[in-house]
Amino acid sequence: MFNIKDLVAGACGVLGPGVTAKRFSGVATDSRTIGKGEIFFALRGPRFDGHDFIDRAVAAGGRAIVYSDEKKGRPRHKGVAYVRVADTLAALGALARFHRRRFGIPVIAVTGSNGKTTTKEMIAEILSARYRVLKNTGTQNNLIGVPLTLLRICSKHDLCVVEMGTNKRGEIGRLTEIAAPNVGVITNIGPAHLEFLGSLQGVYREKIELIRRLAPPGIALLNRCDLILGKLSRIRSKPFFFFGVNRQADFMASEVTYHPQRITFLYNKRRPLEVRHGAVHNVSNALAAVGCGVLFGIDVETIRERLAAFDVPQMRLKEIRLKKWTVFDDSYNSNPQSLKQAIDVLCRREAQGRRILIMGDMLELGRQSGDFHAYFGRYVARKPVDILVTMGAHARHTAETARLNGMSEAAVHHFPGCAEVLEFLKATLREGDVLLVKGSRSMRMEQIVQQLKGES
Repeated sequence: MFNIKDLVAGACGVLGPGVTAKRFSGVATDSRTIGKGEIFFALRGPRFDGHDFIDRAVAAGGRAIVYSDEKKGRPRHKGVAYVRVADTLAALGALARFHRRRFGIPVIAVTGSNGKTTTKEMIAEILSARYRVLKNTGTQNNLIGVPLTLLRICSKHDLCVVEMGTNKRGEIGRLTEIAAPNVGVITNIGPAHLEFLGSLQGVYREKIELIRRLAPPGIALLNRCDLILGKLSRIRSKPFFFFGVNRQADFMASEVTYHPQRITFLYNKRRPLEVRHGAVHNVSNALAAVGCGVLFGIDVETIRERLAAFDVPQMRLKEIRLKKWTVFDDSYNSNPQSLKQAIDVLCRREAQGRRILIMGDMLELGRQSGDFHAYFGRYVARKPVDILVTMGAHARHTAETARLNGMSEAAVHHFPGCAEVLEFLKATLREGDVLLVKGSRSMRMEQIVQQLKGES
């Protein structure tokens, strides 16, 4: 709940005339989902302008408008508060920062090139055994989603866990400034968003801003197995803790054993723990969550129970057993590191039929895009993948390189989009086949998964 004074002060705005609304029930940025009595932020994006939806927001029950365009946003509705700001996105972050600081609860922030969402969900699952936890909904991890999450903090919450994503320089720093996290988790540093971040060092410089800007006590949980993050283990002057698989660390896993539907391991050489599904990177994600649990006083037995029951989020290498075939749905996003991990999971999976990789473009890789896609042609050609199906302009390099490295013409197929892939699969799939579906977000490869569900 916000009052008009908090809104103006927090958003650093100027209040318009004729105000009658005094208190507001929440904040919205979408006129289609705004609730009665909420504040509408008229955000601008490359393909939309929230100022064009002010009338719709008011008709749906909005009682305050935060705007920046003086022409489109001029006050025109009775009983509605209008607050003018220089930039509505910056104002949303400023209000979230103002609101977060009204509550003395700890905030845990999670970032990294891969595994952010799963790690965030694991942390929240473990901590919810003792605390009332607020977390991002889905992947609301950007300069809109993180502020909207923080603006939901209320007196019933003991802890907040937020995932932070970025594809441009400066975003993690800004998100950290808004959220003022006390604990920072970095899952890994990998070749993602290179088009904007330039190199692995560019990715590191962006992600490490989370650790540089932590609020007291400034505790960092870092992946000891990551080649770049592991070097920070030499620093002894700050509260850095490390997690790692088969590597000496504060929270470590050893004796990792693969089972058909789970992985077991020894935590700190003493306690057996397990995670569902066969992805080894989920052991690393689990260790980060274990570390947060231990730091916040959760006993290891409770952690064990929570981890054993935890299921991965939708579209994150989620195994879907259908009547005729099995699908690994990893369609949310793709980059070289996560694709390699997913292919390895497919290849370890026992299959009565064939192993089929359906690979879409990996985007935002900049000038190295061709090299990365070609690399996976060579990689798949050496793996027990029976059929490679590629989709998109960049993934064509993967198909061509796979053929050059020994995969037969009959085993490699390239298509421009989802419709053509689905037509091929409809004519090709056999009972017992195991499929991996993976591509960058804008490839919309979840359409393939949905169709496969319907066909089985």
